[in-house]
Amino acid sequence: MTRIVHLSDFHHDGSPEVAEALAALVESARAVEPDVVVVTGDLSADGRAVELDAVRAELDRFGAVPRLVIPGNRDLLPSVGPPGQSMSLPVDSDLDYFLALEPALTLGLGSDEDPDTGERPDDPQSRWADRFGPSEVVIEAPGVRVVGVSSTPRLRSESLEWAATALRSAAPGSIRVLALHHGLLPVPGRKLRDGDLVQRAGDVLATMADLGVDLALHGHIHRAHAWQVSDGRRHLVVASAGALVNDGRRDASYLDIVVERGRLAVWRRSVSSGRPTLLYEGTRVTPGRGAGRRSDGQR
Repeated sequence: MTRIVHLSDFHHDGSPEVAEALAALVESARAVEPDVVVVTGDLSADGRAVELDAVRAELDRFGAVPRLVIPGNRDLLPSVGPPGQSMSLPVDSDLDYFLALEPALTLGLGSDEDPDTGERPDDPQSRWADRFGPSEVVIEAPGVRVVGVSSTPRLRSESLEWAATALRSAAPGSIRVLALHHGLLPVPGRKLRDGDLVQRAGDVLATMADLGVDLALHGHIHRAHAWQVSDGRRHLVVASAGALVNDGRRDASYLDIVVERGRLAVWRRSVSSGRPTLLYEGTRVTPGRGAGRRSDGQR
């Protein structure tokens, strides 16, 4: 058996309330003894060093468990609005991007360093990499390969090509998992806004089916849900994680995913009660390379 915990959208703002909630979420996720930890972005409220440091300290409590952490729009791009309703500031060019990150540059004002850490505020990619490593990464556990790609500010074709190579080289019989921040499908109970889904999401799903991806994990939408989709030859499961705050149920949650003897089960696990809710359970059948798959369906 292999167990994956999928966490997302902490929006850590430095407040004691969020810090306490995050500590409880990590403690709950540790208690299920995962083999892999996947974190799909929006760890911080504003991408500030102090927020990212607090999250890294909590995630370090997973110890030696293989961990994949990718950034969200809140971690790399300036945005406005409360968690779950944030809107990215418009970015029309590389120049606009950097001016949006540091408006004082337009006037030649402001410090080159963060007063809290001494870091440059106009280099969010480096700030991220210093704490969590590359924003595109591969991790493995027995029977599972997880490939994480950045979808901020968009999912680039180069990232998909890189992911395709990493997924194709998975060991025969391994569960293939793709993780990103932005959504791939709408989720019931959540009105979609511009930018919630990756561009050309249908083409991305078709590509994943062609690559034999078994499971796609994303955050951003703040609702725990799972869909099974098919192109008529193969199927894959798309699972959206809940959030630490504002996940539609007034209750922090994460996904608890179990792979055992060809079966894949996705559970929403409440942090406050520990109660699991089954979102998907099905049989994964891989008769051979290039062959299709079938499932006994969703329960």
